[in-house]
Amino acid sequence: METGLILKFLISFAIGALIGIERERKQSKIREFAGIRTFMLIAVFGTSSAFLSTIYSNFIIVAFIALATIVGLSYMVSSRENNDIGVTAEVVALLTFVLGALCFTDEGLQIAPILAIIITTLLAVKPYLHRFARKISQKEINNTLKFLIIAFVILPLLPDQTFGPLNVLNPYQIWLMVVFISGISFAGYILMKFIGAERGISATGIIGGLVSSTAVTTAMAARVKESDFILRAAVFATVIASSMMFLRVLFVVLVINPNLVGLLAAPMLSMGLLGIGLGLIAWRTTKIRDVGEDLKLKNPFSLRPALIFGLLFTGILFASNIAEIYFGTSGIYITSIIAGVADVDAITISMAILARDTISQEVAVAAITLAAISNTIIKFLIALFFGTRKFGYLIGLIFTAIIVTGILAILFV
Repeated sequence: METGLILKFLISFAIGALIGIERERKQSKIREFAGIRTFMLIAVFGTSSAFLSTIYSNFIIVAFIALATIVGLSYMVSSRENNDIGVTAEVVALLTFVLGALCFTDEGLQIAPILAIIITTLLAVKPYLHRFARKISQKEINNTLKFLIIAFVILPLLPDQTFGPLNVLNPYQIWLMVVFISGISFAGYILMKFIGAERGISATGIIGGLVSSTAVTTAMAARVKESDFILRAAVFATVIASSMMFLRVLFVVLVINPNLVGLLAAPMLSMGLLGIGLGLIAWRTTKIRDVGEDLKLKNPFSLRPALIFGLLFTGILFASNIAEIYFGTSGIYITSIIAGVADVDAITISMAILARDTISQEVAVAAITLAAISNTIIKFLIALFFGTRKFGYLIGLIFTAIIVTGILAILFV
């Protein structure tokens, strides 16, 4: 027997065991029709059926129908005895058969373990998923569905070609960047909903920074004004959220223009890591760990912010090209500083795209860094005028160190 075939059956056994262990744990309260042994056998049954189909055509179809019949009969009996109409175990059993069948093919052998891990994870985090679902409002669901339609239905229909003044308008590229940035923000938003801001300032700072470091700064400024007792905790959350912005910028550039990462890593990592270090100093001096329950983050998948970002991104592309033509490098730097006040992502993507064939990598890195510094200054002003004077003073000291580090990085690195 071929070694490759033996390996396929062993992986199938492992997949069945992985899913079966998770299902076995659920049987302490309600008796389900299958445990670890049954799921291992179902997985191998799928692999064996795929193998026999090479000899007897359509054997796998007959095998699947037979398994589905057994599972259906088991469901009828268990639903009557336990008064439980849940079908999770039955569906997972059928999926296990499919995963076993996938193990027989070379391509499926690579996919099946990944799918098994994902399925087992979904089964294991059931309580958290239910808790998360209860936290999602109808408005958030509607906004998400609207954006998903636009992203996955409308996006493929947009023309992927450049036209218009200065030859920078590409509808597909522009909207793709909107989807990309909104996707990053949405991931942070989902994590915040899933974990909950009430879990502490570490979640507020790290995850909130993925969505909007400006929103975190504003929320912390308001909390400090209510109670000076949480001052250093609020400083930590604000600084960590702002530091995450630098790491987020680096990730965006890595996706858009990887060739730029080598130069951009110095200012972004130096500012981000310094911010995290100074934030941890504030963390060690605070006696509380919870200031995040009042943090309100807007759903980044609502249509209006997406359209605004698209228009801002397009405007920055035009402005950067015009500034480069009439004012040279200094014009690009001025545009970046102004754009950074409103949004770092738009100017970051614009510079990453222009660095491909329009401007030099050094100019793009300096422009992105200046935009990040400009945005950091705005957050300092928010802390100063919307929080207490002491909060603004501490944030100002830390942000000054971060800004100086960024400037030195683009000057000497």
